[in-house]
Amino acid sequence: MESGKILVIDDEKNILRLIQNEFSEEGFEVTTALSGEEGLEIAAQQKFNLVLLDLKLPKMSGIETLRRLKQKSSSTEVIMITGHGEIKSAIESIKLGARDYITKPFKLDELLFLARQVIDDNRAGSDTSDDHIGTVRYEDKKFIQCPNPEMQKIYRIINRVAETDSTILIQGETGVGKDVLASQIHLAGNRKNGPFITIDCGMLNHNLAESELYGHRKGAFSGAAERKEGLVEKSDKGTLFLDEIGNIDLDLQKKFLRFLETGKFRRVGETSEISVDTRIILATNINLHDAVKKGLLREDLLYRMDVISLTLPPLRERPEDIIPLSEYLLELYKDKKRKLELSLDAAQVLTEYSWPGNVRELKSVITKALIFADSDLIRSEDLPAYLAGNKKPPSPLPKTLEEMEKDHIIAVLEEAGGHQTKAAEILGINRKTLYKKIHKYNIFS
Repeated sequence: MESGKILVIDDEKNILRLIQNEFSEEGFEVTTALSGEEGLEIAAQQKFNLVLLDLKLPKMSGIETLRRLKQKSSSTEVIMITGHGEIKSAIESIKLGARDYITKPFKLDELLFLARQVIDDNRAGSDTSDDHIGTVRYEDKKFIQCPNPEMQKIYRIINRVAETDSTILIQGETGVGKDVLASQIHLAGNRKNGPFITIDCGMLNHNLAESELYGHRKGAFSGAAERKEGLVEKSDKGTLFLDEIGNIDLDLQKKFLRFLETGKFRRVGETSEISVDTRIILATNINLHDAVKKGLLREDLLYRMDVISLTLPPLRERPEDIIPLSEYLLELYKDKKRKLELSLDAAQVLTEYSWPGNVRELKSVITKALIFADSDLIRSEDLPAYLAGNKKPPSPLPKTLEEMEKDHIIAVLEEAGGHQTKAAEILGINRKTLYKKIHKYNIFS
């Protein structure tokens, strides 16, 4: 059995030849491309387990190629190949959805390790037995409850709503783990023994999207050689997770709204309706209200989706979660023969870093640490050097009581439309006292 299908995009023929020869010997099926444009054309025609993408490419850059790959399919796994002076761009690629990066000159065994890690990790959570856009994923072995208070609130909400059929919208930046949380909601509910179907809305082909979602009858259109069951139908008695819902095609939104309201749909080419009993979970990294204002999303669809909303905070706002997550990832990805631990200096470096790429970037760092650590203790020198140069900015000093009081009075005056009598009532003080404070703090309403 082959190890997986890999697309390599690099403008250096010797690099392509080297990777193709080495990875082919290891059982991978390797396809190569000399430019981003060529790579995108190939990726549009074939499905790959992994894309190895050079950051510096002629004409279309590696970053732009990555952006377009992710627009077509946010689930496509990508490892960036970068130069030593391109770390900033490498971090940008992590924020855009790349799984990892490796710097030139690299050792082939290191690249093989990363590639296998990504592919094995993806397969562990995916049923890739067919070519459907959606996959069935169970990630019960990849969930950890973090100590951050905001995360704890989210867990309490999950416990309350998991057994219900309420639609849930998960919001948050790229890389915070919206898909992992969705699968955990599924596993915590009474549908855990049913299917968990993932649809990447950015990956839905405009012409075939309706067929992929709802299925079609035989002969419904050119190429429909047999009847097809859609992904919505496959989710019956389980959970339907629509990732990147903000990218759903405008033409699909009316029918999708009706499905959300009724649980009913029609296969393409059929007149009879089908009902499914499925739980809907949605995720997005964009502001859906802004999408409505821009005409990219129907307002009625937004309100139908936004029944129970969960917002995952970025990792930079969760410093207490960094070490537990790091230790968990070490345990998850380590070689079974090794028991790895973080040294105090490594833990400090991880905690002081700002993590623009969120948990996805943390996974990348931990994977690299596993490669470079030559003992059972991961030290700061085993971590990427750039971490030490991008620490979190120092927290601002707390405000004095007077500053806080001034800010509060200003806010209340604005709420009261500048009416001091009304503001005094809201503040619970008399108008004379408010008048004195206005002059004390030089507030002019």
